[in-house]
Amino acid sequence: MADSNPTPVSRTGLTRRGMLTAGGAAIIGVAGGFALGRGTEGDIAPGATAPAPTPEATLAAADLPSSAGDVIPLDTRTPFYGEHQAGIETRAALLQTFVGLNLRIPSSETALAVMRLITDDASRLTQGEPALGDMEPELAATPAGLTITVGLGRPFFTRTGIADRIPAQLVEIPPFATDQLQDRWGQTDLLLQIGADDAVTLTHAVRMLTKDLSTLTKVEWTQPGFRSAASAVAGTQTTRNLMSQVDGTVNPQPGSPQFDEVVWIPDGPAWVAGGTVLVLRRIRMLLDTWDILDRETQENVIGRKLDSGAPLGREKESDPVPFDEADDRGLPLIPADSHIRVAHAATNREMILRRPYSYDNGMQGGTNDMGLLFAAYTSDPAASFIPMQERIASSDAFNEWNVTVGSAAYFIPSGVEIGEIIGEGIFT
Repeated sequence: MADSNPTPVSRTGLTRRGMLTAGGAAIIGVAGGFALGRGTEGDIAPGATAPAPTPEATLAAADLPSSAGDVIPLDTRTPFYGEHQAGIETRAALLQTFVGLNLRIPSSETALAVMRLITDDASRLTQGEPALGDMEPELAATPAGLTITVGLGRPFFTRTGIADRIPAQLVEIPPFATDQLQDRWGQTDLLLQIGADDAVTLTHAVRMLTKDLSTLTKVEWTQPGFRSAASAVAGTQTTRNLMSQVDGTVNPQPGSPQFDEVVWIPDGPAWVAGGTVLVLRRIRMLLDTWDILDRETQENVIGRKLDSGAPLGREKESDPVPFDEADDRGLPLIPADSHIRVAHAATNREMILRRPYSYDNGMQGGTNDMGLLFAAYTSDPAASFIPMQERIASSDAFNEWNVTVGSAAYFIPSGVEIGEIIGEGIFT
């Protein structure tokens, strides 16, 4: 796979005028009358030439800062081409927006045209170059670690007549007993996951992509999230959520054999092997009642200390959890219904990669609408995410202070080389 990211080469089917001339002109003719980027109620209303990257500008994830004392280099270009799509194994961006889209005219021709557009726009924008036809090219000049990742929901396959191509790993995610799901945060045909370390860069990328796709897709929802620039605990990669909990402690480390086993699908067609499944959950935190609790009770609910993230009875965040130990009263150090005990994965097969992003939607109905955009990446949700969530729904004490209001799942195809289209093999 290519490691560098030169300016995308011109190729048939990848210019704004030529993109749909081969088999796609009829789509534009029918859909072109739609207004740009209309969407349903959500957090953001849709639609509202940099030099070539140098080796110094293309930084590895491990080289990037993780604490408030570091300065984030906004000229950082994250490689677009490679074995996997960026935005998963790469360092988590400070800001991330998830965009759910549905095809206006569900057909394989429409779907392929959409993937062409996304590939071309993403290959340019992530390298600090404007997309073709960009009316604000200056806003693209600061890449700020921009990553653009595309995911495909089950309806993408079923509505376009290629249900036989649904990867086995993209299973239906059932509603769980504690869910209070709202349709406005539900499943869509496609997902764009767009992350960056600069708000202007991110906003421009979201707007550019949704504008370019507006004749072919309709934005159903946008969900913007953020992470703290400061590490939760000095020297670690974890962050804090809005309940002040250290979040993401037990995670496979990028580049490790464990990460590969947990996240990447090991075999299948070229567009499947090296891909993954993303389960996206919108979790509303019931902060008004959580804030009433004393810290000891909060720590018992989670099973970790709030200040250090250490398991109860231990000193450091990285210390093994003492599941089998008792305190001086004979009670388990880690309560039976604590979150870390219930959610614990005993094997790599049961693990997920957790990427939590906080959201703040202001006051709604006299109370704070804040919470977590919980992104779980896994090679097999049937063996990892679903059993974990069933345990949580059944016996997790934390359920009293949060509620899941949105849920969707997407297959994320493998990465591409120069000249290829993301997911191209689906249509051949």
